[in-house]
Amino acid sequence: LKRLQDRLKQKKIDIQFTSAAVQLLGMLGFDPNFGARPVKRVIQQMVENQVALGVLKGDYKEDDSLLLDANLSPELKDVSLPNRLVITKIDNASPKDELVAAS
Repeated sequence: LKRLQDRLKQKKIDIQFTSAAVQLLGMLGFDPNFGARPVKRVIQQMVENQVALGVLKGDYKEDDSLLLDANLSPELKDVSLPNRLVITKIDNASPKDELVAAS
């Protein structure tokens, strides 16, 4: 996630991650037999590709801020885990609660 954050900085796009999003990506990519490779693939498929499409379509532009979040509520038991991950463009003036540093 830190590499994605650094690449987007070059395009002057800021992306922040909630702890729920990081937790969901970890759950989706967890595989003790293959180490970190599955996590990298999950981030690429679910986050990087979606952000790239947004940039290409013009949804995300220079000086935009994005928030990667996830809804882990048990009330959404019928919603598959990958569909709980959400990327939204946020107002730069709004507070960013529960954000975690990319590591």
